[in-house]
Amino acid sequence: MSEQFYSSIATYYRYIFPFNPDQINFLRGVLPFNGARILDVGCATGELAFALTRFGFPVWAIDSDAEMIELAIHSKPEDTLFPVFEQLDMRKMAEHFPESYFDTAICFGNTLVHLLTEDDLRAFFQETYKILAPEGKLGIQILNYEHIVDQHIDSLPIIENEQVRFVRNYRFHPGSNLIDFNTKLTDKQSGKEINNSVSLFALRKSRLQEMLADAGFENPDFYGNFNGSPLTETSMPLIVTCQKHK
Repeated sequence: MSEQFYSSIATYYRYIFPFNPDQINFLRGVLPFNGARILDVGCATGELAFALTRFGFPVWAIDSDAEMIELAIHSKPEDTLFPVFEQLDMRKMAEHFPESYFDTAICFGNTLVHLLTEDDLRAFFQETYKILAPEGKLGIQILNYEHIVDQHIDSLPIIENEQVRFVRNYRFHPGSNLIDFNTKLTDKQSGKEINNSVSLFALRKSRLQEMLADAGFENPDFYGNFNGSPLTETSMPLIVTCQKHK
């Protein structure tokens, strides 16, 4: 996992990755019913969890990074029950939550590829399967690493606004599933720079589909963005929804 990477940028996270309303519109078409219990895996500072709660969904939100969870908790009104924020390893969710407890689990923000081995990825899928109710939905968003690796795309668009400038580059390792994700964040107010490098698992669509099927998930649908456009060879996001069998 990559707790140090996220801890170092936690206070800037809302500026780097602001809430995307398209995620809510997408999920409202995917969620099984209003009031469905949702687990948000890799919730960061909680913007999506807060938005889902405002739409009436009881949300539990987990992240492995303690500082992210602390910031989320401090943003939560004292008189509200949801979202419930907890620091938790996404590979050990079934030790913490009851079997078949959730109607939907989501793992957005390229969180999944911070698991660096196929064993860890399988553990996550198996744990998620256990805690989902029959016909429960799983939604995942990563980047389209088939396109990134095959086309040797070594940088992502710079994120820049009044608060921060966030530069993102990749370094490839031939013959390995792992790539280095190198970033430089500049705080425009103070001039402070934060440089990071973290490994990611370049998970291809075909392998992701196989691993979901091996865990028992069925009916996968792939999308190229949160507007619901089909996934193409050149899509940068990769979004998949699937479900546990009856």
